[in-house]
Amino acid sequence: MKENKWLKEILLILAMAMPFLVYALLRADLPETIPSHYSISKEGKWVADSYMPPLGLVSVLFAGAVVAYLCMSIPLMSSLLNEKSRKDMVQIAPFLYGFKVVIVVFLSGIPVYEMLVASGKIPAGKGVLWGYISGIVVLVLLNIFLYRLFASLYRNSEEKPLSRKPYVIIWAGTHLVLSAGPVCSMLAGEGFNMARLMPQLVFVFLAVCGNLMYNVRPNYFFGIRTPWTLKNETVWRRTHRVGGVVLFIAGTLGFMFSWLVSGQQLHYLMLFVILVSSLVTCGYSYYIYRKIIQQTPDL
Repeated sequence: MKENKWLKEILLILAMAMPFLVYALLRADLPETIPSHYSISKEGKWVADSYMPPLGLVSVLFAGAVVAYLCMSIPLMSSLLNEKSRKDMVQIAPFLYGFKVVIVVFLSGIPVYEMLVASGKIPAGKGVLWGYISGIVVLVLLNIFLYRLFASLYRNSEEKPLSRKPYVIIWAGTHLVLSAGPVCSMLAGEGFNMARLMPQLVFVFLAVCGNLMYNVRPNYFFGIRTPWTLKNETVWRRTHRVGGVVLFIAGTLGFMFSWLVSGQQLHYLMLFVILVSSLVTCGYSYYIYRKIIQQTPDL
């Protein structure tokens, strides 16, 4: 039986619209504001520290769900442009769809849950147990997704993006960096100050990736994938040589400066390093592509 792909997309779109339906049904029972953000107190309990009107929370998270939906859908649609990208995308399509489902359902479920609690339809979860359970669930699901994704891409790729050892290093580093968020959330309830850990792990990860980037072979899933690197193998290789140096320097300097700035400044530093290194590598790939095009107009 042929799979109805459109039906799966329609179900996701209906899931994104569900919070608006719940809001319409519970509007008369909802207070003026409901919790929109939580943090962990010193006692290890989740406490609301920010509030929004119910419709405002629904709208903000709906926008986030739409962005996530498009980000996971556009790569699949772009694979229709040529045969090679379509063949490569077949490997990652199930994981992109699964990730899309998790993000959309999560972002759509938050306002539904908050409105049901605020209207008294269901009891609110309280105490440290709720925080630990949610953190553990996110941690487990995230790592299962990453493991299956990295394993499948390496196993099914005709031309491996990296040799086995560097690939495993980046694979393990991705698990470590993305797992730090849920772990920090749980440890914060025990009084640990983990504000610096996440940015510092990101800086170390950038430096490690930069040190391995020069050897990445052309592929559609891993590396500096700009329209210009994907069009020309020479542009890909030269961009990754320069990009590897840029990422290594950016990650190393970011880690060094992370010990000299405050916790709030550290997050701005992390965003600055990521943004600048991305702009430099993307700009260089365009520069090299234009240079090669001028030298070989028939390319």
